Amino acid sequence: MPSKYLRLLRCLFVLAGISSLAAGWQSTTPSQPTTSSARLSVDRIIFVRADPSLGVQSIQSVTDVDGFSGNITGSHEGPQFRATASVNPKTSEIALMNPDGSAVTQLHVFGSDPSLSLDGRRIAFCSIRESQYSQIYVMNADGKEVKRLTNFESDAGGPVWSHDGKKIAFYAFAQKDPRRNPQIWVMDSDGSNQKRITEHGLDPAWSHNDSQIVFASNRADNVFQIYVMNADGSNVKRLTKHKAEDSNPAWAPDGAAIVYSSESEGDRRGLFMMGADGSDPHGLAHSKHQDFCFPAWSLDGRTIAFTALNRLGPQAIVVGEDKPRCEVWSGEYQIFTMDSEGKIHQITDAKLMGMRPSYGRVASQ
Repeated sequence: MPSKYLRLLRCLFVLAGISSLAAGWQSTTPSQPTTSSARLSVDRIIFVRADPSLGVQSIQSVTDVDGFSGNITGSHEGPQFRATASVNPKTSEIALMNPDGSAVTQLHVFGSDPSLSLDGRRIAFCSIRESQYSQIYVMNADGKEVKRLTNFESDAGGPVWSHDGKKIAFYAFAQKDPRRNPQIWVMDSDGSNQKRITEHGLDPAWSHNDSQIVFASNRADNVFQIYVMNADGSNVKRLTKHKAEDSNPAWAPDGAAIVYSSESEGDRRGLFMMGADGSDPHGLAHSKHQDFCFPAWSLDGRTIAFTALNRLGPQAIVVGEDKPRCEVWSGEYQIFTMDSEGKIHQITDAKLMGMRPSYGRVASQ
C-alpha cells in the first residue's frame, strides 16, 4: 500500500498539476526559510548551475507570462544551456543551495550529474576535466580533493550513491560514436570492483534499502521505458509500457513510489508517478510550453524538485544516439519544486540557470 504522503501527493498533484501547470510558467515568489528548523542549515540541493555571463549566448528573447492570469509581464534574454558538461564545461558548475533556492554555494568545480552521499561528506559527479570523454569523479562536499574513479573510452555519467554509501551506480556507453548501448555499472565508493550489471540502461536510482535499482532502457521497441532489477542485475522487470518515451526515474524515500519524466502534450515531457511495482501510473504536472525533466525527491519525501526547460533554437538530435530527449535538448533550464500542498516554487532564475537537482544533507562543519 502507498504511504500516507504518497496518497497526499497523488491528490494534490493531480489537482494542482495535471491540467497544464505552466503555460508559459513563470516564478512564484520563493518560499522563505523556516527560522525554527535546524534542518535547513544542513539539508541542501546539489545542482548544475550556469551563469549566462560565462560565454552562454542568447539567441532570442523569452516572453514572461503570468502562469495564472496569462498576462505578459515582461521579457528576458534566453541563453543556451546544454544538458551535459561535454560541450562547454565552463558553463556547467556544480553548486549547492538551500531547498528554497537561497544561499547558493559555488564549488568552483565544473561537471554534471552531481550526487551527494547520504552522510553529506562526498559528491559524485561526471566531468571531462582529464579526458575527451565524461568520467566519474568524487570530491569532498566543499569541492576539494577531487579523485577520478573511472577510465572508460566512452562517456560515463549518472553516478548515484547507495544509501549506505558503499556503492555508486552509474552508466557508461559501450559504443562511443554515436553514443549507443548505455550499460549500468556498480562500483565501490573508492572506484574499485567495477562491475557491469546490465546492458541497455541509464539513469540508475537505488531503492530505499539498496536492494533494487530502477533505470531507463530502450531495449524493447527502441523507446525508453522504466525498468527495475535487483542490485546485482538479476530479475529485470519492465514497469512502464507506453508508446511514448519514459526516463529519469527517481525512487521515493520510503520505496512506495517512483516519479519519472514522460512524453505528455505536444511532444513535451511532463512529470508522472507510479507505484514501485509499476501500478497506477498517472500524471503529476505538465506544460504546453516547457519540458519537465530530472525529478528528485527530498529526503523526507514531501517535495519533488525538477528541471523545467524552455527549448530555444534548433535541437541537435544525433541520429542513432541512445539517449532520452531530456538528456540531449538544449535551452534555458530552471529548477522548480512541488511541495506536499501542491504549491509550485521556482528556485532559480534567468540570471542563474540550474538543472539536475538532487537532495542531500551536507555535514555540519
